[in-house]
Amino acid sequence: MAVYCLNPEYDIQSDYRLNFLKTLGIKVDYLYHDFDRDLGVVHRAARMLMYRCYALKKNMDDGARRRSLILYKLLGNLYRESGKVLYSVLKALFYRRRWARGIVEQSGAQALCFDHIRPRQYIVKALLQAAKEKSVPTLAVPHGVFIYTNRLVKAGSTEESRYDKFNRFDYIITQNELRKDDLSRAGVKREKIHVLGSARYCAEWMEQHRKITPRVMKANTEKAGKLKVVFMTTRPQYRIDLNRMLNTFDILSGLDGIEVVIKPHTRTGKEAHIYKGLALSNLSDVSSVELSQWADVMLVIGSSILIESLTLGKPVLYLKYLHENTTQYEELGACWIINDESELKAALLSLQQRKDRVPYTRQDVDKFLTEIIYGGRMKRDVLGDYEQFIVNCRPESKAIFAS
Repeated sequence: MAVYCLNPEYDIQSDYRLNFLKTLGIKVDYLYHDFDRDLGVVHRAARMLMYRCYALKKNMDDGARRRSLILYKLLGNLYRESGKVLYSVLKALFYRRRWARGIVEQSGAQALCFDHIRPRQYIVKALLQAAKEKSVPTLAVPHGVFIYTNRLVKAGSTEESRYDKFNRFDYIITQNELRKDDLSRAGVKREKIHVLGSARYCAEWMEQHRKITPRVMKANTEKAGKLKVVFMTTRPQYRIDLNRMLNTFDILSGLDGIEVVIKPHTRTGKEAHIYKGLALSNLSDVSSVELSQWADVMLVIGSSILIESLTLGKPVLYLKYLHENTTQYEELGACWIINDESELKAALLSLQQRKDRVPYTRQDVDKFLTEIIYGGRMKRDVLGDYEQFIVNCRPESKAIFAS
């Protein structure tokens, strides 16, 4: 088994989860490094320059955070754009179907596993074509949890875009029946879709995940006696009322005896400027797992990270009034549903007095977890089911995971 990164900008050396896999003897690398034997010296020089651009971009970003210099940010953007141009050139000249076919042959892979990624991203399309030519099955494996119950959850999304994203894979693994129905409505054949639960949030992995998560919160000064609250935000394209969310930040910053911090969505991109200059602390560099353990209360809009807090028995407040979507956790009553700003303030003041006083039950939470995380079967061995499915999709399979 091997895990290969397709995103040349991603820093795999700093990913504690990938480093954990290395300790288990699993190979982790960029795909562009491990299969370059036939691409020549020009490719290697251009590839080295590309990675150098991305490394300089990271250094500039670190400098901008420490010194608040706009020049560092501008230089970082320049290096990043240069890296993207070089990657586009490498992709056009070298990372094509013939090269992808060589990867399948040289690795001896019997299955290719991707996360839920669009074929047009990176070199996914070439790998899918090569796998089909060599009769190697391809699997799309979920990275998080789908919790929305309405049909089009993002601005500008269509059923066709979801069909295009998944139709090229031989097998699509989903966490629950909700996601299976969602993909089926988009036109993906139901026989391609298999419900195996959520590897990310099953109890076995969550226990291991908490053991390997880096700890940094001890370095932060905690204000004694204050109710600690983390607001896990959702990206604006998920039909968020941005102005009302910013107003909520202002309200939270003015509450006495309550310490509120913000954790922007993990894949926050161009909208990062939203969180600049706020009165609330931005802890984007702190693990969501650690923040869930640190917090007394979790605030969410459409993030599945609330599962972490629910399993820890922490109060979860769902700010329904900040978006236009609907979710499984509101329909199953697995959290405290907040309909406006006054309810939010009242709920936090109540929790300041008693942290265990919430309007939902443990039974509500367990029902939600059973449906969403375990695909309707609470006793399911999720990781074991994933392993067996991948092994059995082709006899004697040797899997390559690409992300």
